[in-house]
Amino acid sequence: MKIDRLHIRNIRNLKEVNIPCSRGIHFIHGMNAQGKTSILEAIYVLSNLRSFRDPHLHALLSHGESFSVVSGKFELDPGTEAELKVELVQSERRFEKRAYINQKLTRSALDYFGVKLNHGSIQFHAINLNPTSTDLIRGEPALRRSYLNQVISSEHPEYMSALKTYQKVLDQKNALLKAEERFDLNLFMILNEALAKNGAILINARLNYLQKLSQPVLDFLSNIAPKQDPVNLAYKNGETLYFTGHFDVPSVNFLEANLHQKLTEILPGERARKSSLVGPHRDDLMFKVGEGSSHHRPDLVSVGSQGEIRSLLLSLKLSELEAFKAQTQVQPVLLIDDFSSELDSTRRGFLLSYLKNSDLQIFVTSTDDLSENIGAKGTVIEMRGGTIAGA
Repeated sequence: MKIDRLHIRNIRNLKEVNIPCSRGIHFIHGMNAQGKTSILEAIYVLSNLRSFRDPHLHALLSHGESFSVVSGKFELDPGTEAELKVELVQSERRFEKRAYINQKLTRSALDYFGVKLNHGSIQFHAINLNPTSTDLIRGEPALRRSYLNQVISSEHPEYMSALKTYQKVLDQKNALLKAEERFDLNLFMILNEALAKNGAILINARLNYLQKLSQPVLDFLSNIAPKQDPVNLAYKNGETLYFTGHFDVPSVNFLEANLHQKLTEILPGERARKSSLVGPHRDDLMFKVGEGSSHHRPDLVSVGSQGEIRSLLLSLKLSELEAFKAQTQVQPVLLIDDFSSELDSTRRGFLLSYLKNSDLQIFVTSTDDLSENIGAKGTVIEMRGGTIAGA
């Protein structure tokens, strides 16, 4: 599903931008701070109801404004058009995010994702590729858990439902642990049962997703950087390390029983620490260098160069894109921010070849006009001061 027309109002320094979109590549260029990345951010919000730049959506509102909107029009067939729209509204009391499908307000993010992907006529999804965003690999485990939650939810809205329930129960359990004088053991055990049930669903889905990504990541990496050692994805679940390609994914029932046992055994420790110490909210995605499934294999973040980490990041994101297409039969839109700043000629050459041979709708930003260098035709958009030059 490709965007036909894009409208953005009061998103960062974009006051009013209208972009007629086509198939293929859109080259968005201009000096720094002209609004290039804000266009990608707006498209990403329209797809994912979140930003890839800031965890707080109210930060997207233009300075001094209390209302912003991004909408996309989609031509389903000649003469038939559909629309997605997201409004951000800041009142004196609260900040609101409103998402609409064909002018109908959706009840929740789960409703928006479910209708948009599975039940609606607009099967639109955007994937962001930022070659400089190595925080996913170098950063804290919470970033990688957030990444897994996001990409799996985009394919399986039911995962988002289990995640929402898990987080609600986890908050209740942590509150109970902190209320020591009012500790209710029976309620605590009920909450642990709910955590084990929903946590097992999350762990099972994460393992299945990583298992699916394992070989594509290796294949992309061998093409992008043929001399680089292979990197395997591994999922750290407590003391257990699952190496993709070296295990069968345990069933939800097995994982639930195992998690419930761990929660029971660690009860004294959790009461002493007044915190939940076991579950998918503590797990991590790791990147192990070399062959085999030895726990002693080094982590890429500890031994890899900046170039090797960027190669792995590029492989991971392209694998994510291919996995989404295979799972949903939906062709996502690809957003590439700051194309050439951190990519050397080899990685840049591979990505250019991939883009030219794909059937994707692509929006790519750069301080340079890439339309001639990339060797492919496309729509050229020059940004100046938050507006499209010549518009």
